Amino acid sequence: LSRLGHQGSGNRGGAGGEPLDACYLKALEGFVMVLTAEGDMVYLSENVSKHLGLSQLELIGHSIFDFIHPCDQEELQDALTPRPSLSKKKLEARTERHFSLRMKSTLTSRGRTLTLKAATWKVLHCSGHMRAYKPPAQTSPTGSPRSEPPLQCLVLICEALPHPASLEPPLGRGAFLSRHSLDMKFTYCDERIAEVAGYSPDDLIGCYAYDEYIHALDSDAVSRSIHTLLSKGQAVTGQYRFLARTGGYLWTQTQATVVSGGRQKVSSVSTS
Repeated sequence: LSRLGHQGSGNRGGAGGEPLDACYLKALEGFVMVLTAEGDMVYLSENVSKHLGLSQLELIGHSIFDFIHPCDQEELQDALTPRPSLSKKKLEARTERHFSLRMKSTLTSRGRTLTLKAATWKVLHCSGHMRAYKPPAQTSPTGSPRSEPPLQCLVLICEALPHPASLEPPLGRGAFLSRHSLDMKFTYCDERIAEVAGYSPDDLIGCYAYDEYIHALDSDAVSRSIHTLLSKGQAVTGQYRFLARTGGYLWTQTQATVVSGGRQKVSSVSTS
C-alpha cells in the first residue's frame, strides 16, 4: 500500500514493461483509499472510477462524510478513532479495521454514468489499518528544530460487493449459492453444497443457517454481519466455521445481498 501512494513508484516496470502500480491495481478486487483522522480523502487509487464512477479529482481533498450514507457516519467515525490495546502487556494501539459503508456511486447496473445528484448507494467492504506518519523535521526561523505531531491516516482497501445476479456461472471451486428468508432460514441451496460440505440441498432447506451450522465461537461475529446485511442491504462475513455433514468444520466466508421483489429474501455465495 505504501508503494501505491509513493511518488514515482509507478516508474518501475512489471511483467511486459507494465508500470508496477498498474499491476498492483489489477490484482486488487477494489480500490485504495487513504483518510485523515478527520475523514478527508488524501489519496485514492485511479481505479476508483471503475467502482464508483467518480474520479480521483472529484474526491481527493473532500470529506468522505459528504459521500457516504448518513446512517454510516457514526460507524466510520468510530473506525477513525484510535483504539487502546486489549492486552495489558502490549501498549500498542489496535490498528486493524474492518467495516462496511454505503458510498455514493454514479454507475448504474448497465454501466451508464449518472450525475452526482442522481447517485445511488453502493456497499463497500473496507479493510485496512490506522497508520501514523511522522513528518520530516523542519527548522524554525530562529534555527531551532521544530517537530510536528505524527499524521494519523486510515489506509483502506475498499471492495464493492457484487450483486448475485451479476455472478456468472460456474462459481469457483468450493463455492455454493444459497437463498434465505430474512430470518436466515434456507429456502434454496444449489447442489454444489454436496461437494463442499457433504449435504444435499434437502438437508438444509427449512433449517436456520446460522443457528444450527455455525461454530459457537463465531456466532457473535456472524450475527454482526447479519445486522450489517439487513441494515445496508449487502455484507461480507469474516472467516467462520461451518459444520460439515461428516463432522468437523469448514472455514467459510459468505457474501450476501438482500434481494427485493415480491417478498424480500437473502441471496448469498459462500466459499470454503
